[in-house]
Amino acid sequence: MPRFEHPLTRFSAAARPRAQLWRTLVGAALAFAMVIALSLLARIGVEALVHGPPEGDLKSVLHAALRASAAPRTTLSTLIALASFAAFWPALWLTTRLVHARSGATLWGPTGRIDWGHFRIGLAISLTLGAAAWLPWMHLTGPGGFEVRALADWLPVLAIGLPLVFVQSASEELLFRGYLLQQLAARTWSILGWSLLPSLLFGMLHDDFNEPLGINWFSFVFGLIMAAVTSRTANLGAAVGMHFGHNIINVLMIAPMGLAMNAALISRPGGVDLRGPNLIYILVMFLGTLIFMARKDMQFLKAWRADPSREGQPPVRLMLPLRLAFTADRRRPETPPASAAARRRAKDG
Repeated sequence: MPRFEHPLTRFSAAARPRAQLWRTLVGAALAFAMVIALSLLARIGVEALVHGPPEGDLKSVLHAALRASAAPRTTLSTLIALASFAAFWPALWLTTRLVHARSGATLWGPTGRIDWGHFRIGLAISLTLGAAAWLPWMHLTGPGGFEVRALADWLPVLAIGLPLVFVQSASEELLFRGYLLQQLAARTWSILGWSLLPSLLFGMLHDDFNEPLGINWFSFVFGLIMAAVTSRTANLGAAVGMHFGHNIINVLMIAPMGLAMNAALISRPGGVDLRGPNLIYILVMFLGTLIFMARKDMQFLKAWRADPSREGQPPVRLMLPLRLAFTADRRRPETPPASAAARRRAKDG
C-alpha cells in the first residue's frame, strides 16, 4: 500500500466497504424522508408554542408548514426554517449507521471531526469575496436601491441567526459533500460521479423556475466548487466555512425584499439585476478553486513519486473540473525475463 494517498481517497475510505449503488440510493432516500419529516414536525411544534395549536386538518397544517419553509416571510419563520436544518444531523447519523454500518462522524473526513483551521480559511475567503462583489454594487446603486434595518433591531436577530446559519450550512455540506460525495467517490473517481451528480441535485433543490430547466445554476456551480475543495482537503471544514460565509451575506446581511428580509440588515428589491455581483463572486471563487486543486495535485504527485513503497503500483490518474487528466508516473517498460541458458552463462561467467 503506498504511503501517500490522494486526499479524495482518504476522504472516501470510510464509505468503501459498503458503497454499493443500491445502498447509496436507499440511504439518500431514507435521509431525505427523515429530514422532511423531522423538519416539518419541528416547525409545527414551534409554531404551536408561539401562536397556539394549528387550525385545520393534518393535510392543511402540513401544506402551511411546507409553504412557510420554502418561502419564509417573517423573522420567526426565517429562523425556524434555518433551525429545521438540524434535522439533517440525526437523519444522516442514522442513515450511515443503519445502511452503511459506519459512524456519522466519518462524514466530516478521516479524522471524524471538522477541521477548524480549514473552516476559518474558507470563511475568510467567502466573506472577502462577498464584500468585493456586493460593496461596488451597493455603491453604484446608491442608498435609494435598498433599505437598511435599524441596528438595534437587527443585532438580536444576528446573535440568534449566526449559529442557525452555521447549522444550515453544515447540514447541506454533510449531505451533499459528505454523504453523497463519499459514497460516489468510493465507487468511481470520475468527476461525473463525485462532483457533478451531487452538485446537480444541489442546484435542483435550490430550484429557480426562472432559470433553464428550473435549476439554480448559481447553486450548481457553487456545489462544484464545494466538491472540488472537499476533494483536495479530505475534510468538510473548508467547504462549511465557505458555505457559512456565503449564507451570512445572503441571509443575514443582504436579502431579497419580501424573502427573509426580516432577518437581514439590508433588503433589496426583487427585480434588481444581480447578475454582476453573482458572476463576480462565483467566477473568482471558481478560478481560485482550479488553482487550488492544481497546486494540491502537484504536491501529491511530488510526494507520491518520492515514495519508495509505490513500486509495482499502477499510475495514478487525477482529473480536474476542466476534464484535464494527467498521469502521476509513466509505466516503466518491463524487462523480459532472462532465459535459463542466459542465466547459466551469466553464472558461469
